[in-house]
Amino acid sequence: MIVPALIGSLPRPVSLAKKIEQYSIGRLSEEKLEEAYVEHTRRAFVKLKDAGIKVITDGLYRWDDIFNPLIGFIDGVEVNGLFKFYENNFFYRSPVVRGELSLRENPIPEWLNTALGIKEEVYPEATLKAVLPGPVTLAYHSINEAYKSLDELAEAYAGVLAELIKELPVGLVELQEPVLAAELSRATREKSDSVSRETAKRLIEDLSRRKELWVVTYFGTPRVLPEGVIVNFDLVEGSVPERFQGRPALGIVDARKTKMERRDRLVDKLKPFLRRYRELYVTPNTLLDFLPESVAWRKLKLLGKLGGE
Repeated sequence: MIVPALIGSLPRPVSLAKKIEQYSIGRLSEEKLEEAYVEHTRRAFVKLKDAGIKVITDGLYRWDDIFNPLIGFIDGVEVNGLFKFYENNFFYRSPVVRGELSLRENPIPEWLNTALGIKEEVYPEATLKAVLPGPVTLAYHSINEAYKSLDELAEAYAGVLAELIKELPVGLVELQEPVLAAELSRATREKSDSVSRETAKRLIEDLSRRKELWVVTYFGTPRVLPEGVIVNFDLVEGSVPERFQGRPALGIVDARKTKMERRDRLVDKLKPFLRRYRELYVTPNTLLDFLPESVAWRKLKLLGKLGGE
């Protein structure tokens, strides 16, 4: 059976972006901004229900990129500089690691509680995932000035994430780990240090003992296949390795091109996998931030039409 699902973020609506801008220059109160987040999340959940997306996220409307604001809640990290996120016209603020990492008090569990309340009100049958950057991707996209190696830095990030995951009020956590498949982005491309495949696999599998994990990879075929988790493969720019024996999610809709796919061709592409797996999640191949909002929703509606095949 095919289960349509969302990964990561939704494009931030213009009306919400204006509220955030007003808040940043002191023309909107924190209470009014919170009302805006709640209202736009409610609208998104209604649209996800209409589109037939069964596994959802809160859209990450409060996040600027997959690292921020989380890294602002970690002691030992400063934020500095903008780097291009792979070859996209999309930038992230880089974590600069200057000391031992530890988790600060943070609002992420409360944000998810708010989203859960909205979901129960408008779309109770959906499953809500939390979304966090994975420890390996965090390590590669950081400027490391404190740990001896990238292996050690990834271990430290995994420790922080383990603490946070325990506090989350949901049973399913999505880890964004594009670095398992993609070329390194500019923050670390010049450096020869790397996280070993053994370390990457072990860290993710250790985190999966805290909560069920959905590990999202994109921009290629993953070279690391953690066990005991759902793995999201990018079928647009990569493939599912023959040796994979776990639970797959397939990024089958191109989230970096506005051209719409044909439903019949997507069904044909899924047929070999339907013969191989009892349950198949279908998703965009990467973050929907790369698309105009209207196109992103059209692509989600297309995904929804694949459900139940």
